[in-house]
Amino acid sequence: MALVSEPAAKEFPVADYQIAVIRRPERWQPECPDDVPPEPQGPLEVIQESDDLLAAVRTAIEHNQKAESKPGGRWAVVVEPDSPGRIWPKARLCTPLRYMVATIWWPDAWEPNSPLDVPDCVRQGPDSGRQQPSQKRPGGHRLTYPQAVATVNGLNRQCMDQPGTTWYVVAALEHEPLSQTVSYDPAGQQTTVEVRRLHVIRPDPDRRGDCSHCPAHSFPCAQAEWKSQAQTVTSTESHSLGG
Repeated sequence: MALVSEPAAKEFPVADYQIAVIRRPERWQPECPDDVPPEPQGPLEVIQESDDLLAAVRTAIEHNQKAESKPGGRWAVVVEPDSPGRIWPKARLCTPLRYMVATIWWPDAWEPNSPLDVPDCVRQGPDSGRQQPSQKRPGGHRLTYPQAVATVNGLNRQCMDQPGTTWYVVAALEHEPLSQTVSYDPAGQQTTVEVRRLHVIRPDPDRRGDCSHCPAHSFPCAQAEWKSQAQTVTSTESHSLGG
């Protein structure tokens, strides 16, 4: 179902993601082409839907780049329909995305042809449960997509010179969490646990590397069309209520 019920709104079947149009505040200056105002007004209508997050984000960015010279106009955001969010009860905001560098297992018998290759059978690395991927550059600046790609390119060049058990990939973290739990203990400690969706990105959709020697190269993972690989990640933050 669409996010709005006005007769002029276009109707789409419910997909994993939808590109929704909101009112762009006249004095708001976005930090990136998929940014979202602090208090988004809308949504006005759904203009497109997709089962792939990155495809939906690209469509939203293209829309926003065209609207950049028209303050007070319309702005596109990406949402997961029929999923409760912090701002809208039936649409969870997925943009703006946050980019990071993550490690995965280097699959057996897989050989990369370039530092930006991503194997079809993406699996998390051995430290994924204990170590949070870096999301910021020194100085507190957010890692942009070009910066994440450049970092992965440099790290994987070293991996190709000295093959090991890990490989680096670009990952995107959705904006609003899938769930949030807040608990308190008798000592006055507040603990917040958030579950978010993380997507492994293939910078060049055609770069998968050589898996012809893999025993499972004829399995569906090697035959299916590439789609951004998603998994859930959990973050925990604790602080004392006394200060």
